[in-house]
Amino acid sequence: MRYSGETVDAALSKGLADLGVGRDQVEVTVISEGRKGFLGIGRKPAEVEITVLESDDQIDDQYSNQLEDEITAEIHESEDEPVEDSTKDETAMEDESIDDAVQAVGNYLDDIISQLGIDAEISVTVDRRNVYFDFDTDQQGLLIGKHGRTLNALQILAQACFDKQVKRRYRLILDVGDYRERRREELQRIAADLAERAIVERRAFKLGPMPAMERKIVHKIASNKHVKAKSHGNDPYRYIVIAPKFK
Repeated sequence: MRYSGETVDAALSKGLADLGVGRDQVEVTVISEGRKGFLGIGRKPAEVEITVLESDDQIDDQYSNQLEDEITAEIHESEDEPVEDSTKDETAMEDESIDDAVQAVGNYLDDIISQLGIDAEISVTVDRRNVYFDFDTDQQGLLIGKHGRTLNALQILAQACFDKQVKRRYRLILDVGDYRERRREELQRIAADLAERAIVERRAFKLGPMPAMERKIVHKIASNKHVKAKSHGNDPYRYIVIAPKFK
């Protein structure tokens, strides 16, 4: 499909938002880089053609659905677990339990991705209350999944596995090939574009499900005195609607 805008980036952002896909899920052909013209005369918008890559879609949906079933099972299992005695000395146990939990989660993730047919090495970094699991693989597309669904599902499972073993709250972040940074920049562009379109077109736009850390990015960019961004639904299917504020 073809999309136009003042610049190539603007046209691309509009297309990605309209199609509901990420930059790594499409092939982009620049039809025209546009022309500003002189005093507005001869002005020509930039135009791009966007083709959604379909080759891994069915495989990715299978992976994502399988992982989402596991998430549901993890949640139900956690709800049925008995509450542990809170009088235990948490501080004395923490250092040892963190190392054990990190190792357990690493093994757990390695087992899952092996079952999905993905070959990857996992490196771990602990920074205060954040634990980063970084994957090195030649199969980045399969591990990330369409719209990041596979990687996000793995992150939810990893967090649930970790929380069962450590009482104090740590945040687990899974990444591959700097996808999280690229996704942050992409979400900022999409959120800004949809916020502008919501004002101009006076209608709401719905984004697909995304994890909390991604929703925070959208909320920060797309919420102002003219536009509101509101989350709906329950995790892992919680999504955002960007809509104009009517007076």
